[in-house]
Amino acid sequence: MAIISIKRRREERRDGSAALYAVFHLSREKVRIPLNLYVKACDWDPVAEKVKGRGLTARDLNLVIENARGKINDVMVRARLVGMPLTKELFFTLYQHPSGGQSFIDFAWQRLKTNRRALSCNTWRQHKSILKKIEGYNPHLQFYEITPEFLNLYVAHLRQLGNGDATIWKNMTVLRGYILAAVRAGFIIKNPFEAFRIKRAAPNIIYLTEDELKLMVDFYLREELEEKDQDILRFFLFMTFTSLHIGDARAVTIESIRQNELHYVRKKTRKRVSVPLSEPAQKLIDYYKGKRTHGQLIMKLPTDQNINRRMKIICERIGIYKQISAKAARHTFATLYYKKNKGDLATLSNILGHSSLAMTMIYAHINQENRDQGIHVFDELAW
Repeated sequence: MAIISIKRRREERRDGSAALYAVFHLSREKVRIPLNLYVKACDWDPVAEKVKGRGLTARDLNLVIENARGKINDVMVRARLVGMPLTKELFFTLYQHPSGGQSFIDFAWQRLKTNRRALSCNTWRQHKSILKKIEGYNPHLQFYEITPEFLNLYVAHLRQLGNGDATIWKNMTVLRGYILAAVRAGFIIKNPFEAFRIKRAAPNIIYLTEDELKLMVDFYLREELEEKDQDILRFFLFMTFTSLHIGDARAVTIESIRQNELHYVRKKTRKRVSVPLSEPAQKLIDYYKGKRTHGQLIMKLPTDQNINRRMKIICERIGIYKQISAKAARHTFATLYYKKNKGDLATLSNILGHSSLAMTMIYAHINQENRDQGIHVFDELAW
């Protein structure tokens, strides 16, 4: 513990009172902390370093003084626990932004609650799930406990839970956002991610081949499914032929369809997008629209989770044994478009509503397929 003294300044105000301040040494450098308290000389005990008397005012002032001592010591302990050399500048940063007994978990939940309206429903649910996972690992996680070592241990914990690389990367990305917010608020001295790196997992792009998509369309046209599953399959095909993410597909309105194009603002990137409509896409739109001229195009859909669960079952019935989810519809559109249009990434990026071409580069895996297929042209010349 640091030796903290409480002193009264010599300079007095007109009423005879003078300011109190705490003084201690930090790396041999004297530090003074004003307490914003004023006491007259006759009321101050310089030996005991407290206000004289037993009245309510004296007790309140002495309580403030003791709280200041505790606050200074708390800052030093927090720095020592994370092995951080405490400079004068860092001390004042921590002293001026105390956690007030709030844990990191409390801070993160409060921040999520504050930002609720700015997040899409899916993003909010995702953050909620990730925070619950962190809370389950350490329900009383303190700011000073968040170190590079903690991050490594938490990644190991996620692996033990059976999470794959992509899921772990997403969890750590969300966690990093809350940690950076705590750093900006002054609750964490140094960003632990500066000394921690986790490699982003290569995207696992599950999509339907052209033959598999034809099988799915033929199966849909035979109408062999129960009505609820037929509706889910129809919606999946709608997303496939329009390139839409499930959240954007749910929000499509009849008014957004004009001049053989679908116009919408992508929720994730806030980018205005125009999607040319193929004949299958137009037929599905005509089915959904009926005789209506305005309003939401598709109504009464089950939850995303239910759609994903049922699509796996439907695909198995068709004879497609892949881990198909709603994302596979968008991946199928992008993959087949890219393949048919000889690698036109720029146009594909615009149709998908990506914020940058780099996001669309994940579909360049088709180049690998074409390369492998193309090289076999020479096989017939083998000897």
